[in-house]
Amino acid sequence: MNKEKLQEYLKRIGELRYLITVLRWDMDTVAPKKSYDYLINVSTKYEMEAYELETSEELLTLLINLINSDEFNSLSKEEQIYINDLKEDFYKFRQVPKDFYEDYCNLRSTSLNVWKEAKDNNDYETFKPYLTKVIEYTKRYYRFMYPDTDNLYDCMIGEYEKGIKSEFIDSLFDKLKEEIIPIVKNLKEKNVKKVKNVLDDSEFISFAKFLLDYIGFDNERGALGIYTHGYTTKLNKNDVRITFSNNDNPIDSISTIVHEGGHGIFDQNIGSNLTEYETYDVNKYALHESQSRFFENILGRRKSFFVPIYDEIKKRLNIDLTLDEFVDNFNNAKASLVRTEADELTYCLHIIIRYEIERDIFNENIPLDDLPTIWNQKYQEYLGISSDNYKEGILQDMHWSDGSFGYFPSYLLGSIFDGMLLNLVNEKLGDVDKILEEGRIKEITKFLNESIHKYGGSYNINEVCQRICGKDLDVEPLVLYFKSKYL
Repeated sequence: MNKEKLQEYLKRIGELRYLITVLRWDMDTVAPKKSYDYLINVSTKYEMEAYELETSEELLTLLINLINSDEFNSLSKEEQIYINDLKEDFYKFRQVPKDFYEDYCNLRSTSLNVWKEAKDNNDYETFKPYLTKVIEYTKRYYRFMYPDTDNLYDCMIGEYEKGIKSEFIDSLFDKLKEEIIPIVKNLKEKNVKKVKNVLDDSEFISFAKFLLDYIGFDNERGALGIYTHGYTTKLNKNDVRITFSNNDNPIDSISTIVHEGGHGIFDQNIGSNLTEYETYDVNKYALHESQSRFFENILGRRKSFFVPIYDEIKKRLNIDLTLDEFVDNFNNAKASLVRTEADELTYCLHIIIRYEIERDIFNENIPLDDLPTIWNQKYQEYLGISSDNYKEGILQDMHWSDGSFGYFPSYLLGSIFDGMLLNLVNEKLGDVDKILEEGRIKEITKFLNESIHKYGGSYNINEVCQRICGKDLDVEPLVLYFKSKYL
């Protein structure tokens, strides 16, 4: 009975969150530009209604009543984790003043729209004051929630990956950096035959549906849209939305589709006992990124992945390359400027650069006026290249525009786990290449559904690693994967 009362209350919050997410999706995909101000105002209104529900004494009473009841002991371990995390988040969030939170929501929505236009126009100066203000407001936001902390950035990381701290990340990233930079500096670029995209948006969405269905995403519970930056958003278990850019590079677009499909498959297969707590957006994102990057890189760059579907791809994309020529495009590791277009090897350094800049911003070690300069210096140091424009430099990612500081490490923590996950899949299911060549990729998807996805965000990535691999996160399997492939 206590559980039902809590779920009924959370459902009201979930309905508001649904509306907020739909409004953001509309702004990103179909809404006319002149409607943005109105939509931001409406979205902020719903944010504040959700805020009232999420910080009310009624919610606290419902949580405490359930936790202190015999009913709580009969729930699954994962449900108990969800409910305890909800209670912990309640106490943190309630410390954020209402007026400040309203301003912060409005600022983030506005900043995201300004960022998109600034990126399109290669105009950092227009975006700079918004970025500066978002950084300032983000500091204040976390100070409200964690008034006694001596490491603000650790708190930000914890919002995306509970239980993980920068000291743990530094130990992994420093070792990975030490191993990867020498490999990158000795790369020899392949002479690959390039392909160009010739599909309009509707044709490309149809192609994306074909590819997503092949890897195990349920298109009947999903929707696709075109946006400048690929992302996946879960409105509820039966409504998962994916965006990707339809640019002139089909290789980049295919990688994005498969990547976001990995996110979507995770969202669609969380256990029904956990999706009953619909409003709870779990703060274990590295696990999510591990799944998207496992599909994109560990599976989706292999020749064996394309063997069963290449004839259909050739027909749909109107390309005239052999399978080997086509696959070479996915495995041509080289230093490049844009993270979302990077190969699986150099991508690691893209994330480390962003992580180190974020960490130093919030440890007060970087003058904000110097951000573009520091960005280029790190690219030069780690990848041997630097950008002569902002669009391919500091403006390329959307994350900082909406205050998502602390998220970037999740990508690379996910990739580190993927090296270990590949070994596990080979051990449990047999040779991955044989499974893919025979068109049995959904067997791998089902294995991931059962061993990872159904538990949702109950466990952080190191806990999942301990549970299914029997050890802590370790960079060595990923390093060996890279060395065997690129050396």
